[in-house]
Amino acid sequence: MLRDVLDEIATVLRTEIGASLASDGIDVEIEPRMVLSPSEGICLDVYRGESARDGASAGMGDISGVYALTVRARATTADGDEAQDILTDMSDDLNEICVAAALESAEYEWATFVAVDPDGFSGLLDFSTAASPMVGCTWRVLTGVAVS
Repeated sequence: MLRDVLDEIATVLRTEIGASLASDGIDVEIEPRMVLSPSEGICLDVYRGESARDGASAGMGDISGVYALTVRARATTADGDEAQDILTDMSDDLNEICVAAALESAEYEWATFVAVDPDGFSGLLDFSTAASPMVGCTWRVLTGVAVS
């Protein structure tokens, strides 16, 4: 089920990225659903994207193609340089906290595949709210759900 895939992706992010940031003393919140009010520090959330299905990829017996998910990383700007450095590291293919590398190298029980769309990376975005100034970036993640 799709909810299981969201849980698995969040677990991969906790294991591969959250643990690395925590070992450096950086607080991180990683959730398998959209986080509307993130905690201070770094927040990664996983949710269905604006275009939640990709019909162009549908095959025989497939209802409407792959699921398109969004992985979003946000950081408060209390220390703007550190926040931007962490977000840059998450986008760097050679960095140990690279989101795309973590997701694509993991094994999944519920997903038949997980691929980060090479055209689905955002640059640095403003995610500020009235309560908290935040910057962040997003990745479009394509996945198929295992059917048993």
